[in-house]
Amino acid sequence: MIIAANEQLLSEDFSSYSSIGRFAATIYRAMADSHEWFAFPTKAELNFEIKLRNETIEASYALLESGASFATFYYSECNDYYWTLTGDGGFELKPGVPATQAVNDIFVNGEAYAFECATAMMIIFYKALINTIPNERFNEVFQHLYLWDWQNHPFFPLRNVPGVGAGIPGDVRYFKNPDVSPQTPQWQGENVVDLADDRYYGHGIGILAANQIITELNKFRRPGAMTSAFLMRNATRPNYLSLSALSDGTQTDGIRIAAGTSFYSF
Repeated sequence: MIIAANEQLLSEDFSSYSSIGRFAATIYRAMADSHEWFAFPTKAELNFEIKLRNETIEASYALLESGASFATFYYSECNDYYWTLTGDGGFELKPGVPATQAVNDIFVNGEAYAFECATAMMIIFYKALINTIPNERFNEVFQHLYLWDWQNHPFFPLRNVPGVGAGIPGDVRYFKNPDVSPQTPQWQGENVVDLADDRYYGHGIGILAANQIITELNKFRRPGAMTSAFLMRNATRPNYLSLSALSDGTQTDGIRIAAGTSFYSF
């Protein structure tokens, strides 16, 4: 259900959102038909969320085509013109480098990069935001960008939402493999982007249906395992309202963050 400006919007109106992006109408209809409540002060915030979700899906396809490789944190690689590779396997933006250029380089020169699937999800989120807000605003806010896990993203707030059921296209979901073999711990699960119509993108596994991802994960269970991999019912989502306010120029004073090997105050 969608509520915007104290008005419930109808699922039948989905076609009017197609101008936002090629997946926007599908996203709108999924939100309107969902058992979840999506409430917005105005339609501008709704449009922002639909746009960012649309660009999250677009970025997933682009990352698949980039040639970037999967690697555990220990074997991570990046283009050292833009990034410093930290001891944790994270990518720390070099001083004076525009964040938009550094993130876009991952999609242009993907063969220079290798990273873990959680890092891939954040790269996708940042690319989506670049394509949603002005580049100048992104570069202003993310001067100290650090790509690693779900950590160190104070200006890109995330929420873990339980019980989403089918979820909404643009959600990040997780396929858990509880009986993973100790010989292949990297296959304990897979972070994926919901692309709609039972299609999911996972870094290193590609675009597959849910049952195909489960089949792949089940290949890496310990001998005698009885529990199948499965899609968890929670979703990771950006705090869309906060990011919408950020794009409008909301101040971010008084924040102290760690980014890689450095600390910064705002």
